[in-house]
Amino acid sequence: MPIPDAALWEAIQADADTAAFATLYERYWRRLFTAAFAQLKDREACQEIVHDIFLTLWTERARLQIQAFPAYLGAAVRYQAARHQRALSTSPLRYADALDTLSTAADYNYGETQLLGLDLEQRLAAALGQLPQRCQEIFLLSRMQHFSNDEIAERLHISRRSVENQLTTALRHLRLTLKCMGVLWVIQNLG
Repeated sequence: MPIPDAALWEAIQADADTAAFATLYERYWRRLFTAAFAQLKDREACQEIVHDIFLTLWTERARLQIQAFPAYLGAAVRYQAARHQRALSTSPLRYADALDTLSTAADYNYGETQLLGLDLEQRLAAALGQLPQRCQEIFLLSRMQHFSNDEIAERLHISRRSVENQLTTALRHLRLTLKCMGVLWVIQNLG
């Protein structure tokens, strides 16, 4: 006849009986693992959860008052699994064995990118502000509104060659100005 859970728990609390603890572990670990796996579908996380539950039982044995072991352990595994899921949903970090298994969408910091984009826009606007008005206008029509050189020439009633010269002047100025700011890569994308 198996020893009741309550008797095993009393032996663990009173004498730090490792044999009684091993008996409880063998009796319940698979049930806890199965319950955790039903929620998480992650073998390593479930093993860690079961380990943590039994570690807490051992380290807090003098303080814990457990009346019904199956109910206590069932609640503990549900709580730990839910806690693990919350941690995953709030954590921006994911771990993978290989870089190619990571999706770029999940690992991309959109907030930082937006701030860098705003900073770059301000720097670009400041650099453009140093150019003559006509040069600024041609650059904005070409690079921001995506007009062709012919369309710009027709719209502004100037020659195509004048448009090309103004764009060359603007790009040269931006390369020199923004290179000092460490954003040369943007100009390469613009020109």
